[in-house]
Amino acid sequence: MKNLFLLVVMCLFAAAAVAQQSLGDVARANRAKKHAAATTKLDDENFARSSTPEPPSKPESDVAKSADADAKKDSADAQKQKNEEMTKQIEAQKKEIASLQRELDVAQREARLRAAAYYADAGTMLRDQAKFAEDSRKEQEEINTKKQALDAAQQKLDDLQERARKSGLRSE
Repeated sequence: MKNLFLLVVMCLFAAAAVAQQSLGDVARANRAKKHAAATTKLDDENFARSSTPEPPSKPESDVAKSADADAKKDSADAQKQKNEEMTKQIEAQKKEIASLQRELDVAQREARLRAAAYYADAGTMLRDQAKFAEDSRKEQEEINTKKQALDAAQQKLDDLQERARKSGLRSE
């Protein structure tokens, strides 16, 4: 029985040793294939070109060249003006967001101060419960309205920035 157990253990060790060697060989072969494929570069020297030469282009007249240059200058000026306008819109939207955020902060601060004053005085709590609840509801509605306006303004700014990015204006 001991001999049989010893034989089984030796067979397992031998099988494991053979399996490790073949797994290592496979990994080395895969690594060699991977490096060979990654080193291929395409450039002017090894890229195949067509065998037919292109016909020589006809020289343009000076008038056509100057008209083309003027058109490029006009389009460049128009693009520059469009970019400046987009930048101004983005800045105006950022100022509007800052203003809305400030208004929201003030409204929230006032609501907290009013609540702190109400809860600090037990007599006021007993006398003015309904009035405080109504005022708190109105303040919360005002705060929610300001939050929605702020979210809409932020979304508009995001849209403007995305449009500017798509038109080639660098982000700020």
